[in-house]
Amino acid sequence: MTILSTMKKKNIIVIIMIEIGVALITAALVLVYASHPNRANPVDKTIADFFFNIDNSTLETIMKVITYLGESIIYIGVLLILYYAWDKKKAYRAIFVVVSSTVINASSKAAFSLDRPDTSWGYADPGEPSYGLPSGHAQISSTFWGVLTSFITKWGIITVAIILPLLIGFSRIYLVVHWFTDVLMGFGLGLIIIAIYLIIKQPIENHLEKQSTVIKMSYIGVLLVVLGLPIIFLHDLGVQAEKEYMIKNLKYLALFITVSIAYVFEKNLVNFENKVDKWWKIIIRIMFGIVVVALIYLYDNVFYDPEPVTQTKMIVDLVVYSLLGPIVILLIPWLIKKLKC
Repeated sequence: MTILSTMKKKNIIVIIMIEIGVALITAALVLVYASHPNRANPVDKTIADFFFNIDNSTLETIMKVITYLGESIIYIGVLLILYYAWDKKKAYRAIFVVVSSTVINASSKAAFSLDRPDTSWGYADPGEPSYGLPSGHAQISSTFWGVLTSFITKWGIITVAIILPLLIGFSRIYLVVHWFTDVLMGFGLGLIIIAIYLIIKQPIENHLEKQSTVIKMSYIGVLLVVLGLPIIFLHDLGVQAEKEYMIKNLKYLALFITVSIAYVFEKNLVNFENKVDKWWKIIIRIMFGIVVVALIYLYDNVFYDPEPVTQTKMIVDLVVYSLLGPIVILLIPWLIKKLKC
């Protein structure tokens, strides 16, 4: 009776999420295309004008901090910490969902090719190379926190999972780097992705547990093609901004693929355990994750960041991010075991 009740509750949640997601996406597209597909609709323009005319440096700083919480580097850090210090299996699931959401977002942006609020509208330069619809910060933050709440059904986590994505989405509107409809559609897609994940999670896991290493590697190859082709073919390499955005997504895809390959072999090569008996061991594991993120940040922003992005930079990025996979999944867990922490 309890199992049936739990399943029924899960199905109701999934249906509600899909309905809200479809409603948000529909509302966004209707607002965008009801007048002109160049964002000349009164809702977007009125909201953007309102926030652009606010002159409050303190609030602007706060919004910049909040919006940074939706950056990819933050999610990489949190996921690595969860992998080392909490549950590697659940952390990998979250990685898969977040990467899938990232690819869907990048493909959607390229497919719609709709601009952000920028200097052509009298606003400041948003400083973003990608198109606007849908908002990546809104979509990926809702996806990330949504998948975490599927693992930890505590009211504290649920509250954060609702409030933080909303704040991140609002910060994008407040800073006038996204239109209102961009954020609306981002949330809609995020909800649908989480709903789909909840539906397919158990059947896929049951299937994969029965498969050989060769079959699992074949699936990773299929994932590379399915996730990679939209990123490559939906972007115009003749436009520097699109080229930069494509490279950014390809390097994160390279990281995900090599993480997945390493994860397939991890049990036989390392067999990393999440259980720890001392609190200081958790701190050390968290520090490993922080160090990796710090090195990634330094690489991207200090050591090697030519403008404009060159072909050499693209190749180096892909190599560096590909090498990160075995480092974070095999080498660092092996070090943690050797250090007995």
